[in-house]
Amino acid sequence: MPYVLRPRGLRAGLTALLGTLAVFVVPAAAQAACAPTPTTKAFQAFGDSNDYSLVPNGGFETGAGGWSLSRASVTYGNEPWSVRAGGDSRSLAIDAGGVAVSPTVCVDRNHPTMRFFAKRTSGSWGVLNVRVRWQDDSGRTNETTMSSLSLGTSWGATPSLNLASLLPLWNDDQDYSVQLVFDPENYGGNWAIDDVYVDPYARG
Repeated sequence: MPYVLRPRGLRAGLTALLGTLAVFVVPAAAQAACAPTPTTKAFQAFGDSNDYSLVPNGGFETGAGGWSLSRASVTYGNEPWSVRAGGDSRSLAIDAGGVAVSPTVCVDRNHPTMRFFAKRTSGSWGVLNVRVRWQDDSGRTNETTMSSLSLGTSWGATPSLNLASLLPLWNDDQDYSVQLVFDPENYGGNWAIDDVYVDPYARG
């Protein structure tokens, strides 16, 4: 007599099968290598609703502690959108030929981009070079250019600049401690920057 799968057995079999499929279909959530940081929608006024984390002392309201400055200083004047809660009044001025280097920032595959505010404060030409400084596994220091920005003399938000794709990050559990380098072109105009943010979430 042939075996007949009765309804109860059929339901049990389907439940087991679907459970097995679910195991293979639903991927585990990626674990970020960098520690979580407070976020804000700093660039929402520009149609960017992504969450961003402020780089240490990236608003310059309490000075530039942790930053390395050459021919650069904190000054009065702020991007007009005041994206940081509590009010802003300061920014960082960088002379042509000067350089500003941020404190270290953790970057992994889930911290992919950065944005900030900038303007040229003198001259009619000259770009602001933005680089990422990092050490490879051999201990050698590298600097990789993210962008050479050419903005006007009014405050503006920069485009989203890619960080993670410039680093040898192959897995979700890898990270690098990097510094952001802001370097106006020699003999060009002076620049000001403000409210430097890193985007801490990857999007597929």
